Amino acid sequence: MQKKGLTSIIFVFMLVITICFSAAAEDEWTAFQPSETASGSIACNVVGPLGPNEKVSKILPPISDTDWSTGPEDAPLTILEYADFQCPYCSQAGIALIDFQRQFPNDVRYVYRHFPLSFHDKAPTAAYAADAAGAQGYFFEAEEFLYGTQNEWSVLESIEAFDSWLKEKFKTEIPDLDYDQWLKDYQSEEIHQKIDAAYDEVLSYVKDDGSQLITGTPSIFLNFNGYQGSLDTEALKKYLNLFKLQSRVFNSCPALTLDSSKDYRAVVDTSKGQITFDLFTDKAPLAVNNFVFLATNGWYDKNTFHRIVPNFVAQTGDPSATGLGTPGYYFADEVSDAKFGEPGMVGMANSGANKNGSQFFFTYNLHDYYEKSINDANANLKDEKKLTAEMVEAEVQQQLDDLSQKYSVFGKISSGYDIVESLEQGDQILSIKIEEKAK
Repeated sequence: MQKKGLTSIIFVFMLVITICFSAAAEDEWTAFQPSETASGSIACNVVGPLGPNEKVSKILPPISDTDWSTGPEDAPLTILEYADFQCPYCSQAGIALIDFQRQFPNDVRYVYRHFPLSFHDKAPTAAYAADAAGAQGYFFEAEEFLYGTQNEWSVLESIEAFDSWLKEKFKTEIPDLDYDQWLKDYQSEEIHQKIDAAYDEVLSYVKDDGSQLITGTPSIFLNFNGYQGSLDTEALKKYLNLFKLQSRVFNSCPALTLDSSKDYRAVVDTSKGQITFDLFTDKAPLAVNNFVFLATNGWYDKNTFHRIVPNFVAQTGDPSATGLGTPGYYFADEVSDAKFGEPGMVGMANSGANKNGSQFFFTYNLHDYYEKSINDANANLKDEKKLTAEMVEAEVQQQLDDLSQKYSVFGKISSGYDIVESLEQGDQILSIKIEEKAK
């Protein structure tokens, strides 16, 4: 009788232990496993990699063996410049582009095409000299020399004086140049005809509306996309990174991989520490599925926080760190009862309505941010126009509602908000792990 009672007690005890361990196991976060029941993909608009501007590439001749080019043909970034050796701005641009190509010799190809302007009297002669050097493989050395000495030769009184200057300088200033061969090529009719025809050829590049594609120098194209930005290394490097990213973009919409019976969270290891946030699968299923897809494919590894707005947001999710990168597709906005306001919300950045890609942001205390902004403006109003505290709060809520309508809220930080507060522009995401547990 006692043995039977003891056996029953042990059985009950073991049953309780088993149930407790089972419950504990169900409550633990485990590594993400794609759902075996989910099928299909999220609805999205595939745009693919960023390529040449069709309106430009159908007008400009393709790059060929007849062009002056340095760098690999398959470089992620090809910089095409139409320039004039006597143009002061071309001097700055040419030297900057040569230097940039040398810094990234395996990733950048630099192509130079002549556009000697009619009011620059010495530009054709300078081009004869450069092309003659190019016949021996020294075009870019000649370009660098001519631009570097432009202030010296552009002020010479005549073409004859410039001709003498060139013959003297090219004898010694271009290392390893066969001077006698250069002199022969410099005077050749073939080179002169090519340069003399360049001006009219460029003027023939006309757009559909009848206007000229190229109207001045320097005219610069990045992978046959017109470019008028800065030519300093950091600016050009951003576009190099953007074009390098194109080899990673996706050509189809992300597969559906989530299980409706599970909760999901992201564990983000950054250069400043770890941030964990819960994913709102029920409120923003497109954004969450997309985020999980990209995270598990390593898209976010080594991404920088490229945009920090103090007390507002910390933005990341673009491997190129330009703010222009996309995964090759866009998906729709998702509006729910999840709202911005309190610290630590996670939202999708976009480039317009229904143009969500990979970029996302962590928020700071947006209620206080908007309240301070409105109060600062309010302080400058005359007394009779000042907003009351109730009116300020109403305006704050309106701003938060507007923000929540424009940007999908898809998560909330559960730990590591102090890390978000410490983030600075340039800090990195090291890796992101997705974890799951039963609801």
